[in-house]
Amino acid sequence: MSALLSVTSFIFAGGLCFLAGAADRPGARPGLLVIAAVVGVVAVGGVRVINRKRVVTPWLILGLLPSATATWVLYAR
Repeated sequence: MSALLSVTSFIFAGGLCFLAGAADRPGARPGLLVIAAVVGVVAVGGVRVINRKRVVTPWLILGLLPSATATWVLYAR
């Protein structure tokens, strides 16, 4: 269940990041990146809940990885 949740959520977050790269509307790019970050953090928290671990942990930062990577790629140019 942990693998299913994490893979599905991170694919969804990655899709949101790709959509942010293709967005033409002003303000859509940061909004989609924030939603991707929230999805990633909730995914890591969900995996922690499934495994009966403490939810608040430094591992939640891992959920920001797709959004942070996309932000770097989109705004570094």
